Amino acid sequence: MSDDAYSSFLDKANSDLNTGRSQQGGGTARTETVHTNVKVPAPLQSVDAYYISDTDEPFEPVAFKWEGASKGKWPSADQFSSLISPSADLSGSIETLSASSFDPKNQYASALHAVRAAAVEEDSGADQSTVDLKIYRVELSSTKIEYWVLALEPAEGRLVGLRAKSVES
Repeated sequence: MSDDAYSSFLDKANSDLNTGRSQQGGGTARTETVHTNVKVPAPLQSVDAYYISDTDEPFEPVAFKWEGASKGKWPSADQFSSLISPSADLSGSIETLSASSFDPKNQYASALHAVRAAAVEEDSGADQSTVDLKIYRVELSSTKIEYWVLALEPAEGRLVGLRAKSVES
């Protein structure tokens, strides 16, 4: 094979790969985990836990400004979609889970504990066990799922927690 033929072969192979990516992965919305100028609570910065799926991914800290937090109000699917992905409407692919259905085998107790700890002020003396958690399951594609383990943090008007990416084939 000549150098020109080989070069042409490589160009074609690379262009096919890029085309395939835009068709398959281009439709997958990107989500963000921390709003600008919103501080991530300390308990979320040191979580060393992985969500187990086809690919084991680390839990990532989440911190959003959310006015409803100070009123004890959770975001609806539409509101949550605009928080995590301002450029794409994901509301049709969002469902909520209970903590027990998200973690039936108690594999993620340290992650759930960190989210509860992040929702209460360190010096308030509040009981972390009373903090409600909500898990949003966001289906980005037929195999890419994100789990958002969240708590309301009323004092700062934030939604705080952890995001886990999952590949489920």
